Amino acid sequence: MVLFRIASVILALLSLVLLVVALVSDNWVTVTDAEGRHLGLWKICVQQICILHPIRVPGFFHTIRFFMILAMFAGFLSFFALIASFFCSHFRSVSLILVSTVGSFSAGVCAMIALAVFTNADCQIFMSGMLSYSWSYGLGWLSFFLYLGTGAVTLLTPGSSYSRV
Repeated sequence: MVLFRIASVILALLSLVLLVVALVSDNWVTVTDAEGRHLGLWKICVQQICILHPIRVPGFFHTIRFFMILAMFAGFLSFFALIASFFCSHFRSVSLILVSTVGSFSAGVCAMIALAVFTNADCQIFMSGMLSYSWSYGLGWLSFFLYLGTGAVTLLTPGSSYSRV
């Protein structure tokens, strides 16, 4: 059914947009004080003045960045394989639906690893005070769940080697 494919494309695009916004934004953690301080993967902001992280950041930041970027590439692969599946079902001997399914699940797993490492990270190194997770962090988790949903819907798409409905 074309309906499953269209739903997969919409979910893949939404997942990708949320992941990219979470990756580039600087509101992963906020400090509950009057200064309005917040922290992202790339910047630290104090009173609307943002600076890039210093060159030497703890190793967990490199791990988080790596897995988020890897999730983004897997998400791009999933989305473009889904778009291409409207024009042809296979690229050489590989099913594009299967490529998209694997890409979606891979993006979800990579995002989950990055977000789990960030959850365990000690952000007190950069900012003191009462820290709380912010909207960028929430978007990251939302994209993780949407990627799992995208993979599941794509897996049920007629034409994939696993859909025997």
